[in-house]
Amino acid sequence: MRKAQKIVSLLLVIAFIPIFTASCKDRNYGDYDSTGENYDCYLPDYIDVCNYKGLEVPDISTEPTEEDVENRLKQQITLYAPRTEDPDRGAVAGDVVDIVTTCRFTDTGKIYSLLNFKRGSNGLGQSFCLGTNYFFTKELDDAVIGMKQGEEKTVKFNLPDPYYKDIENSGREVEMEISLTYIDEVDYSVAESDPNSVTENTFFIENFGYTEDQYRTMLKNKYREELKELTADYKVILTWNYICDNSEMKQVPEKEYNDYYNGKLDSDRAAAEEAEQTLAEYIKDQYGYENMDDYYAYLKDYSESRCFEEMILYYIIRCEKLTLPDDYYEEQLTEMGKEYQLEEFSDIEDFFDYYYGIENVRETLLFKYTQEWIADNAKVREDVHTMYGLTK
Repeated sequence: MRKAQKIVSLLLVIAFIPIFTASCKDRNYGDYDSTGENYDCYLPDYIDVCNYKGLEVPDISTEPTEEDVENRLKQQITLYAPRTEDPDRGAVAGDVVDIVTTCRFTDTGKIYSLLNFKRGSNGLGQSFCLGTNYFFTKELDDAVIGMKQGEEKTVKFNLPDPYYKDIENSGREVEMEISLTYIDEVDYSVAESDPNSVTENTFFIENFGYTEDQYRTMLKNKYREELKELTADYKVILTWNYICDNSEMKQVPEKEYNDYYNGKLDSDRAAAEEAEQTLAEYIKDQYGYENMDDYYAYLKDYSESRCFEEMILYYIIRCEKLTLPDDYYEEQLTEMGKEYQLEEFSDIEDFFDYYYGIENVRETLLFKYTQEWIADNAKVREDVHTMYGLTK
């Protein structure tokens, strides 16, 4: 049977060992005793799971450069510096510009929402300081430089590798239709210090409450934390994508498949009824499908994909005899409770039990713990710094 379709299918992590693992199937999995939980079956009959140990991932840790800090500083200065609207020239680095875009992946044709900027009711899309790597995508800056107000163009470029704003899609090619709605020239001189003057420029004190040196240091530290946050889960993402891309579903588990298929269908029917639409009208509005056959095909792929990933997780959990540690459960649930302004652990448990069922929550957290366990057992290659830098 074919592999379940993945939303992102990239060979991002390399294992220097055979693809399919027989040892777990023949030895460890045989110890599994059915307990009536989900996928209560002999999973090796349903799925072949690739080796999930000994994986290697690139080292994409990074530190802000002086150029990064200078770019951030320019972005902040534009908030308060005087501007000249729509100069009679093409856009240059340092201008504040506004663009409306349609961005798609060239391999799938699907919209890439992160760089897809729709025109709002005011006629504008997304404004930014050109030439400052605002989107972590220098290629987008390069495409806009030289354009004039009202000009349109279509460009293709590859996302950076690594792409810190979206690790999963590093290096993928996109096609972007760009419309430049306005150009503002910025007078940066108001923030510059005159070395011949005995009076210190007060621009930064007045607008940010810091001296220029203090503000640069603050921006650098803030940027460092942002990069740390963006790369925090990259090992989990890469190892999990690798395992999914190199495992194979042999047969669909009927019960769980039907649960997902019918659950999603019932949910969409209820939403359509609440919106006072027919199911076909709702599906067209929400998913863009012109006919119901396409929607049912989507339901099939959705249900198979959910089963595929969950079977991999249960397979690894049972092979490795993983359980949800109490401290991990409490830490994760406490963090989740903060989103709802809940502090007492008993209140948090009651809340999630009422709305989601505490066993469902525990299962979700066990899945998360398992993915992190896999990532923690991966080796970081300090000599490789791009997603495509590893080969078999």
